[in-house]
Amino acid sequence: MGVMEALVVLAVVAGVAIVAASLMWNEKARIRRELRGAPRVDLAELREGRTGRVVGRVGEGETLQAPFTGRSCVFYEATVEEYRSSGKTGSWRQVVREAMGVPFVLDDGTGRAIVDPRGARVAVDLDMTTRSGTFDDATPVEEQFLTRHGLRSTGWVFNKSLRYREGVIEVGETIAVMGQGVREPDPDAVGKVGGYRSGPPTRLRLGGSARHRSEEHTSELQSRQYL
Repeated sequence: MGVMEALVVLAVVAGVAIVAASLMWNEKARIRRELRGAPRVDLAELREGRTGRVVGRVGEGETLQAPFTGRSCVFYEATVEEYRSSGKTGSWRQVVREAMGVPFVLDDGTGRAIVDPRGARVAVDLDMTTRSGTFDDATPVEEQFLTRHGLRSTGWVFNKSLRYREGVIEVGETIAVMGQGVREPDPDAVGKVGGYRSGPPTRLRLGGSARHRSEEHTSELQSRQYL
């Protein structure tokens, strides 16, 4: 099921959105626990077939633009929640979740890795929150995001009570990555000493996309604040 299909289900089926949001929260907590429990390893010494937790900085390269803030990043997660009341009580229910990333370089000072977040399990802090409601119209950017997912900020009479949240992984940010990968020659390591076993300079390639579905090529990421 593609992203748009999943979003349609969340928007139409009553109660499913709350379950999805809860599952996502539990999944992020699980990723953080797994990362904290994994042994930390230098990239230069991480061998093929060995799982380890690497902490490094995101390098310069291709970037995306986060949908709400316009921040330049290598990965973003954006969600929209709607407040729905039932009698005297109410709750926030997730109606949209969009996550997107591009491959990036991770450097821990001992070596480099190419990390592909597409399809990987990622835990990122949703550090930006804005709202729209009865006396507060959605911004053009928020409305455009909703429209892209087949939704709108207005109801039959009044604006819907919506909450927009966003989190990113930015260039220069320190993150943790756990997984196994394959080694390849590092074309950007001219003049540097090789890492593992003092061979030619190499870098790891870690991925979680459809092109890397085997167990040894999965990866997990989280931002530095959760280490």
